[in-house]
Amino acid sequence: MSEQSIEVVKRIYGAFEQGDVPAVLGAFTDDIEWYEAEGMPYGGLHRGGEAVAQQVFGPINEDVEGFAVTPEEFMGSGDTVAAVVRYTGTGKATRKALDVPVVHVWDIRDGKAERFRQFIDTAKYGEVVPTRA
Repeated sequence: MSEQSIEVVKRIYGAFEQGDVPAVLGAFTDDIEWYEAEGMPYGGLHRGGEAVAQQVFGPINEDVEGFAVTPEEFMGSGDTVAAVVRYTGTGKATRKALDVPVVHVWDIRDGKAERFRQFIDTAKYGEVVPTRA
């Protein structure tokens, strides 16, 4: 199953790179659990694709000019996929360059993402994108 799960995750990153948010959200189960790292401006648990779009994707677009997620490596074990990625862009408030490695862990169920967990150096991200008040 790990190769199939890796392909699901690769398609999600491909859709995100193309700006195809509906395709990204369509790759999620209805009850996806999305965990942004504590200490991130959008940190905590978000349930469901609409919550992710409104509470994570939208704010990132507002905060980071040219935000991109570039996958560098994928590792799969059964229905779990770890992706080493890089976030890049420019903080709109700080005008500082964002270039930080991140690990995403995805759990796949029936060909869709059911859980996402983010692991990132929140202090480094915070230097570019300050926590929202």
